[in-house]
Amino acid sequence: MSDLLSIASSGVTAYQRALATVSNNIANVNTEGYTRQDVTLTANQPRQFGTGYLGTGTRFEAVQRQYDAFIEANLRKSSSDLESQKPLLSYVNRLIDVMGDESIGLTTAMNRFFESARDLSSDPASVVSRSIFLRDADGLAARFRQLAGQFDMLDNETRQSVETDVGQVNALTSQLAALNKQMTRHTTVASQPSELLDQRDLLLRKLSGLVEVKTEFETNGAVVVSLDQNILVNQNTARALSVQASVVEAGQLEFVIDPYGSPEPIPGITSGKIGGTMTFRDQVLQTVQASLNDLATTLAQEINTVHRDGVDAEGQLGGDLFAFAAGQSGQAAGMNLLIQDANRVAAAGQFRVIDAPLNTGTAQARISYKAPTFEGPTSLLGDLALAQTPQTATVGVNMSVNQPFASLGLVALGTQDLSLTLNNPGEGQSFQVLTRDGRHLLGTTLTAKEQALLVQKSNGLEAGATYSANGLNATYSSANSPTYLDMDIFMGAKAEVRLEQQFNLETGEVLAPIQRSAELTGGDFVSFAGPIAANTFTLNGQALSALNTTGPLQLGDIVTWLNDQSPQTGINASAVAGQLVLSRPSTNTTDDIRLGLGSTGTPQDLKKLGFDTRIVIAGSAADDLLVFVTDRSSQPGTALVSAQFAGIEGDAKQALRESPMTVKFSSSSAYQMVDKASQTVLAERQLTLDPSSSNLSLSYRGLKLVFSTAPKAGDVFTMDSNKDGIGNNETLLQLVALEDQRLMPGGLTITEAYIERVNLVGNVARQAAISQQALEVVYQQAQDDRDSISGVSLDEEASALVRFQQAYQANAKVMQTAMSMFDAILQIR
Repeated sequence: MSDLLSIASSGVTAYQRALATVSNNIANVNTEGYTRQDVTLTANQPRQFGTGYLGTGTRFEAVQRQYDAFIEANLRKSSSDLESQKPLLSYVNRLIDVMGDESIGLTTAMNRFFESARDLSSDPASVVSRSIFLRDADGLAARFRQLAGQFDMLDNETRQSVETDVGQVNALTSQLAALNKQMTRHTTVASQPSELLDQRDLLLRKLSGLVEVKTEFETNGAVVVSLDQNILVNQNTARALSVQASVVEAGQLEFVIDPYGSPEPIPGITSGKIGGTMTFRDQVLQTVQASLNDLATTLAQEINTVHRDGVDAEGQLGGDLFAFAAGQSGQAAGMNLLIQDANRVAAAGQFRVIDAPLNTGTAQARISYKAPTFEGPTSLLGDLALAQTPQTATVGVNMSVNQPFASLGLVALGTQDLSLTLNNPGEGQSFQVLTRDGRHLLGTTLTAKEQALLVQKSNGLEAGATYSANGLNATYSSANSPTYLDMDIFMGAKAEVRLEQQFNLETGEVLAPIQRSAELTGGDFVSFAGPIAANTFTLNGQALSALNTTGPLQLGDIVTWLNDQSPQTGINASAVAGQLVLSRPSTNTTDDIRLGLGSTGTPQDLKKLGFDTRIVIAGSAADDLLVFVTDRSSQPGTALVSAQFAGIEGDAKQALRESPMTVKFSSSSAYQMVDKASQTVLAERQLTLDPSSSNLSLSYRGLKLVFSTAPKAGDVFTMDSNKDGIGNNETLLQLVALEDQRLMPGGLTITEAYIERVNLVGNVARQAAISQQALEVVYQQAQDDRDSISGVSLDEEASALVRFQQAYQANAKVMQTAMSMFDAILQIR
């Protein structure tokens, strides 16, 4: 009886515990993180009876968690991936709403600005239109600020979100460290309470939702948690994660583990909720912020450049329309309108064209300006460009029979007090100075072959330039000068009035200098064979007569020859220490001495008198001048040229504004450009077709006239500086044209660049939505896999409950049977 009773008793005990386990599963069906438990029952050791064995019942072995480490790790990974898409999609959608909103987005404001500029160009004198233009310009700047403010708000919000999430990471890691400490009471994971392990896995899943971590489990179930290669939790120690502003890149966030102990930087977090927020910040928000700042900078710079080149209603040059306030998060956040006065809107161009009232033709002209570009040199040759006072420089240039000239480069407009010296010139060598339009100012008359070689675009001349020697070597005069643009330009030997410093002999005080008469001293004189032809030389503008001596000419012969002409030239000649000296009377302390070359003279002739040939420009060069050395000898030669100048001042565009010009037509296509003040002929050309309009046009130093129809012979057009600011609407037309100009990278207009950025953000949103949908499927599958192993199913538990209940009742019945049998034995007499 005892065996039967003990066997039934073991069954009752075992199934009582099995029922308790099932009850616990049912009770925790909705408990977060709970893992279903199952019981393990094993048979007791049997007893031997005779030659056989009889069972001795069952025993309760253990309660086991239904846990799969691989499935749990897969669930954590899928949770990290899914959570990374949620904030990315949410923030990107908000960004699209901001950028595409008509009341906040940029497209509407830009369209309104350019539309008001277009309206003002139709009536540039209208004060109302000017005020509307300023209103819409201010609205455009305000829209940039508003948009930047929305971006900054998203920046602050995402920063706070990351900081909050980092705080949750630290709270979870601290709890994991505390659990690890509790687990030290047992040496194996099997001996750990199931509830403790459930808490561990739940904390790891929550942690993975914030940031993807790596886990290693010890034999007792304690976990080591790592982020990238850096340990967050080890045994009962948790290391804090911190987020802080980057000291390297403005606006960036960087992560550091244990910042106040042994800091370890984290390269970047790309998964989990934190990773999704950081992806939005680094790859979307900061890119959009940078593009908005670039857009604001480019737009403001281009508009300011055009506006500065315009003329306002008061005749003043326009200033910047927009500016950027300092101390803001970016250019867009600090964009402001500078001009408040409608009269300060620069609607007109800096130039205007006026047709003469007596023109017989009906041609109307529109004027515009664009900084010109030329082929050829942009400065003096080599070291000559560095010869600014007190420096001097010398270069050598080679010439040959096939290349009988060499370019010395460009004397730019505004070059001050230039001196170019042809040292020891060879036979046939000479300076040549031309304008970009082929006006020959200094040198020797060019042959047809030399003209063809020099008058080329590749040498720096204008397209369509024609050669003219009118005014070649003209003599400068302070009154009614025939020189080009009244420039004081000269080639030959020149001596200035001398300044002699004065001192007080008693006190040593420096006194004002006094002027001494000019004196020109040559080098050592070497006799040469005569004669000297008439008009070989000029002296102070007077052509010198011939010196018809056939024998060798001595210094005394030259002195006598020059003094014979002193009444005409006002110059005295003398021989001093074997050198020719030319001087003014001591009473003349205002005029210089100029020994120039006549129509038959050459630098070699001047050298015979002991003088090198110089090009001298007193004051400022009034135009770009191209300088060459030509060589008419039949042998290769080298020319040595020295230079010095005081500097380069002035602006080519403003020089044009200060020099009104007339265009005079001799036919429907042939014209002269004439400087109005000096009546200098600047150019003689033919009209050409404008490629953009197919109308007849002309260009000069960046100025462009486009005619509505062909002018007639005798028609005259005047170009001036438009100083009253009402001559045209050229500046506004240029502003309007900015709308369609491809100013942004990739050949995009400003509006297209903004729309493209909106589209790119939209693409990110669509991709994030697709990824989220896919990852939700993956996550749900991982969750289903876990539930199939570790989840509590009420149906299964109900079935187990019935099964265990029946087993319990059956064992109880066995016990009852055993007791009845025992009682029956006791009643036997």
